[in-house]
Amino acid sequence: MNNQERDELLAAIAELCRRYPNWRLGQLVANVAGWADQEIWDIEDHQLLGTARAHLEQLTSPATPAARSERCA
Repeated sequence: MNNQERDELLAAIAELCRRYPNWRLGQLVANVAGWADQEIWDIEDHQLLGTARAHLEQLTSPATPAARSERCA
């Protein structure tokens, strides 16, 4: 993973931290690994990045129930 990809992964993790403020960092990374159907010790950085991005896109998509409930909060 190059520095730009690492920066993008850290930015995605930071955004997820803002979305889930009650999750510990390790819990957040473990959850992202789970969303990718990977064990936390096996997941590659590019998989974490792709899964985090996909989840964030789902949260911001107007067609998803999660996005609708966030707008109401």
